[in-house]
Amino acid sequence: MGFSDELERLVTLSRHQIEVVCADETQLPEHIELCREQFDEHLAAFDAAQERDDVEADFHWQEAAAWRETAAILTVMVDRAAGATRRSA
Repeated sequence: MGFSDELERLVTLSRHQIEVVCADETQLPEHIELCREQFDEHLAAFDAAQERDDVEADFHWQEAAAWRETAAILTVMVDRAAGATRRSA
């Protein structure tokens, strides 16, 4: 499974965003930051919903996990791109 397939499976980034990060490695840091922001937002929403609504809390927990995994995949893409750049230099 390639990066594009993994990112599609998570359903966090849009198809367009996936195409952008797969085609242009300079876009990766911006998208990693987006993932971290989304993770933080869902984690805060999870904390807020935990006592009052289990379903909403579960939703935010799952979303936070998906955004965390998306950031991890994008970080691997950065590492691979950096490795490819070093090898070609």
